[in-house]
Amino acid sequence: MIGILTFSRCYNYGAFLQAYALQRFLIENGYDNELIDYRNQKSIHNELRTMFRHDGNTPALYLKLLYKFMKFRYYHRKFKKTRHYLHREELGEKHYHTVIIGSDQIWCYTKEWGGVDTPYFSDQLSADKIIAYAASMGPDNFDRQHPRSIVRLMKNFDSIGVRDLNTFKFATSLNENTVRLVLDPTLIYNFDQEIKDVHFKNYILFYSDGLLPDDKIIQEMKALSREKGLQIISIGKKFDWADRNIIAPSPFRWMGYIKHADFVFTCMFHGLLFSMKFNKQFALFLIPERENKCLDFLRRVDLTGRVVREQSDMNRLLESKIDYRPVNEFLKKEQIVSASFLHENLKKNTL
Repeated sequence: MIGILTFSRCYNYGAFLQAYALQRFLIENGYDNELIDYRNQKSIHNELRTMFRHDGNTPALYLKLLYKFMKFRYYHRKFKKTRHYLHREELGEKHYHTVIIGSDQIWCYTKEWGGVDTPYFSDQLSADKIIAYAASMGPDNFDRQHPRSIVRLMKNFDSIGVRDLNTFKFATSLNENTVRLVLDPTLIYNFDQEIKDVHFKNYILFYSDGLLPDDKIIQEMKALSREKGLQIISIGKKFDWADRNIIAPSPFRWMGYIKHADFVFTCMFHGLLFSMKFNKQFALFLIPERENKCLDFLRRVDLTGRVVREQSDMNRLLESKIDYRPVNEFLKKEQIVSASFLHENLKKNTL
């Protein structure tokens, strides 16, 4: 049996879908697996406090956020998983042939909800083999002074796959094994059976966790949307300037909103990945804490020109079209690399 330890008990579209994608990819390739449903109380509390904290919350908005929370709880049941572990000391009660740690920002220990959470670095796990797949440090820089516990635990990994160059340098400095760049799980699983259609047409999709670009850029987007006859739909978060706010779509309908958008404007890593997955025209406003992962991936696909840095960039990017032929070719090659990494490390655990 293979265990997967990642961010799965979350109320975030990207976190849910990366965990779902990895589990389904493994099942489709004959690997029996389950999610190790670990998340401590501090981490849960911090995320929910952030999710429901908003100075302008109305009773109606609060109910929509509560509905979003309940909807995620329902979709969490789609995972094959263990019981919920609140304490890291409980993790050793079950032994696995292999534990996969990752994907997502599992190694971001300064900004994530749980702080330094050592099981994501291999602590307390019982397994013959421990590997990382598409792990990321997020905004944490590889060359900072890391806690001694992390330096020690990183040596336990038998094989490491990461999803960005910053994390590659981090892992290479702390583990003697060869580290490989691999794709986020959402790019190696197609979701053809899961994606839900939407009935809206002619819209710009805005996707952010609350962070915003400069107000002049927002005003330019609004002016251009009116000029082109497009609505602005914000997904997952309410913004008063949006024409429509879709607060609580299911994770699979969330994908549908991206797939059917005329244009996507986002600062989110998975907003970026799904835009590319569905070959959408998009623009990214760059937040410093996401530069390590977002800008790194844009460099790899030669699309750094899709970053909005000033007001005039919006018109240029709405008018220009991305040639997805080289992007799709890159993704096709990297899908083979990523699948090979998993197969090489899991071949002894087939059903």
